[in-house]
Amino acid sequence: MVVDIGGGTTEVAIISLGGIVTSQSIRVAGDEMDDAISSYIRKTYNLMIGDRTSEAIKMEIGSAQPDVHDEMDIRGRDL
Repeated sequence: MVVDIGGGTTEVAIISLGGIVTSQSIRVAGDEMDDAISSYIRKTYNLMIGDRTSEAIKMEIGSAQPDVHDEMDIRGRDL
């Protein structure tokens, strides 16, 4: 399986014996992940962060494995 998460779409393809068996494109991608991170930080820590900070969090400590618990210092506007 190959997954390409872009800014606006995610492409998924299943490959077998050197050929594509099936593929799909969905409109959920990195931008929505950034929005979800901003929303989580706002609701959990009462802190407003910008798009660049959301992207930095995703790139630095984001993980597809739920048992990974990294930490990072961030700055934002206290609500």
